[in-house]
Amino acid sequence: MSYDVYFLKRQPGQSWEATLEALEELEPLGESDEPPYSAEFTAAWRRIVAAARERLGDLTEFDYELDDEVTGIQLAGAPDECGLTVPYWHQGEEAERVMAHVFALAEVVERETGLEGYDPQLDKSISELTEADRRAAVERFAATSATMLR
Repeated sequence: MSYDVYFLKRQPGQSWEATLEALEELEPLGESDEPPYSAEFTAAWRRIVAAARERLGDLTEFDYELDDEVTGIQLAGAPDECGLTVPYWHQGEEAERVMAHVFALAEVVERETGLEGYDPQLDKSISELTEADRRAAVERFAATSATMLR
């Protein structure tokens, strides 16, 4: 189980529920949707990797996936869909630090890809999150971690 953030193309006025339903109805990715991707997306991915390494340090990279062994944060990218996950391993101040990384990386992914981030735990777009939302996310993350680690 993990805390997830999705990055998708959403049509103007389309709800997140409708966006996620439309994604589920799509055919599985075809060969043309797999790497290598366009030069534009590849350049955006390189900028995302650089920002992630600046923030988190040494990361494992495989194709269009990043893994941080210390925090458990994983980021996977494709031109029309990216995903950011972090396992419920962290409590207290560590949960706060890890979630700060999650939200900072989410903002980088949005900026570099043009995709819109969605936090299903809060049912809000990343761009709409207030400081109170972020605190609520940290509290929820820490509480779920505590429950999971029992």
